[in-house]
Amino acid sequence: MNGAEINNKGETMVMSSYQDKPPKYPEEKIKYPKSVFFIIGNEFCERFSYYGMRTILSLYLTQALKYTETTSTIIYHTFVMLCYFTPLVGGIAADSWLGKYKTILYVSLFYAFGNIVLSVSSITVLNIPHAALSLIGLFLIASGTGGIKPCVSSFGGDQFVLPQQELQLQRFFSVFYFSINAGSVLSCFLTPILREEVKCFGQDNCYPLAFGIPAVLMCLSVVIFICGKSLYKIKKPNGNIAMDVAKCVGHAIVRKVQLQKKEKKDHWLDYAAPKYSLKLIEDTKILMRIIFLFTPTIIFWALYEQQGSKWTFQANNMDGSVNGWFTIQPDQMQTINPVLCLIFIPIFESIIYPLLYKIRLIRTPLQKLCWGGILAALAFLISGFLELQIGKDKAIVPDAGEAQLRLYNTFNCPIHLELPDAQINHTLSAFETIEFLHLPVTDKKMLNIDAFLDKSCGNSSTFKGILEIRNHQISSYMFSSPLSLQTLNVTGSAEVQKSSQGFPKLKILYSLKESLEVQLKGPTNPTIQVNNHQSLVTEIKERGIYNVVVNGKVRNKTIELLPGGFYTYLITDKDQDGKIFTITKPNTVNLMWQLPQYFVITFAEIMFSITGIEFSFTQSPESMKSVISSIWLLTDSLGNIIVLIVAGLKIFENQAYEFFLFAGMMTIVMILFILIAMKYKYVEIKSEENNETEDSRI
Repeated sequence: MNGAEINNKGETMVMSSYQDKPPKYPEEKIKYPKSVFFIIGNEFCERFSYYGMRTILSLYLTQALKYTETTSTIIYHTFVMLCYFTPLVGGIAADSWLGKYKTILYVSLFYAFGNIVLSVSSITVLNIPHAALSLIGLFLIASGTGGIKPCVSSFGGDQFVLPQQELQLQRFFSVFYFSINAGSVLSCFLTPILREEVKCFGQDNCYPLAFGIPAVLMCLSVVIFICGKSLYKIKKPNGNIAMDVAKCVGHAIVRKVQLQKKEKKDHWLDYAAPKYSLKLIEDTKILMRIIFLFTPTIIFWALYEQQGSKWTFQANNMDGSVNGWFTIQPDQMQTINPVLCLIFIPIFESIIYPLLYKIRLIRTPLQKLCWGGILAALAFLISGFLELQIGKDKAIVPDAGEAQLRLYNTFNCPIHLELPDAQINHTLSAFETIEFLHLPVTDKKMLNIDAFLDKSCGNSSTFKGILEIRNHQISSYMFSSPLSLQTLNVTGSAEVQKSSQGFPKLKILYSLKESLEVQLKGPTNPTIQVNNHQSLVTEIKERGIYNVVVNGKVRNKTIELLPGGFYTYLITDKDQDGKIFTITKPNTVNLMWQLPQYFVITFAEIMFSITGIEFSFTQSPESMKSVISSIWLLTDSLGNIIVLIVAGLKIFENQAYEFFLFAGMMTIVMILFILIAMKYKYVEIKSEENNETEDSRI
């Protein structure tokens, strides 16, 4: 399909690039701009800062600030949404008033300050409003990174002479994206280690350091950017282009309403003439075409951004052990994506794209975008099937209208149980537990219980009593000597739910009322206090085999605690071995099973995101480079809004079905995108012969 652009006289210029083969580039030799290395270095540090902070953000919200997973998901995606909405403001400021250099510089200062605020707010020993300051820091970061995003890539593009350096420009965007992922790889690997392995301010983790290192890198990025100033090609802003476009569009609409019956135009924007120049009108047409084209791409980002939220929470419910050598933290899985980007970007550029061009599977940038979207849908299809498998290990909790009942036998002989109100008749074996998971109840219900010790015990002890069950609650009781029923607790589902960090959880029960001190000796050495028959639920920081020490005496039998499991350890006598019960199954699906979905989403990202950045720059009018780059980034913001809406509606209880929903949405919008892309007319890249630059003293 042929494309068109308007030259300085408003005449149509037909282009041939992006038709049936890769574009051919002039072989004219022009010196490669050294200034781009400062821009790439700046981008590396800034992306290290951004992704390092973002990698641990979900867990910081749930673990340190104690938000629920749903609330944390909403905050996380609101933050990311702002990060990709504020580029619109930055792009307009750069193209209209400040220019790209000043916009990047000024906004970076806010960005760095936001990182510092977030790091300080995570210091628990300070008497400050931690949650409020954290949200303020996130807002400053979102404003800063948003102001920079549309300017840095287009500012780097400004350093090249087009079309003579079109090939170098295309490779610059690949190197630029490579630097993004290099910074992301290091930060995604390092910050979870700093968070988990370092202890500071009396805490078992160190969020201040994990946030502090990204803050230092953001400050360094500002220094690197300033150092390259003398080499930059700095173009003047084109006046208030946003206002000019708005006035042009408004005038065209008014004139169309007034004259459409008297005077027919090929395009509704043509009604803006003669008040507005032909060039502004044609540039605005290009802007409108690109906005219309970008609209379906919003869904891609709704999928892509869930790596930092839903996929991380999915990883929490998986076993991160790798052959017993080491354990991968859930948030470290996000490192896989940028690592794969570093590996496959050169492979795509040197092997895959030439091959796809040769077999004519890909001929245009928009075809790359189409294939990227289809791959994203496939990634979420894979993640949905994985979630179904993970769901087999999830805690069984009472739904609305249901209650759970758990009974423990501390006797060395069976107990016969009768609960006529619940139609239960059962024998509870010696030193065992029994659970009734789905008892119907409206609010709360009192159940009569008759218990009889088995004749093998040598006596005929009986017990008659009443126990209570409640809607959406878990009630636990223990039979102790002499035959009686001890109330352990009545709790919600939180106790049996898996740890938000994927740790094993342990609760100790004791048949007597006296206090005990229980120590575990193994990969970690926690001490647990038992009072009034029970201890608090304790998260054990490392999986493994543990020796049990009760009041200083080592028990003969060891216990094994696995990630995600919730265990109760029953002690019937201070001098005898206890017994371990698995209440919630541990994570049995290995974290490495997330690799296929990460591979596919990475291939989708390379084909979609890099192509989108390049397409936004090359297809936009000279006066709107940053604005159109910001519109491309705005689609990411709107994608996060979709995630927020779906999360807020809670359409599905099972996360797997939500993943399938996103896969289906992506498939549908890609069909729509293909139909739009088939009618798109590409813009020719014009020669830069009269580029004006700002005074280098700016």
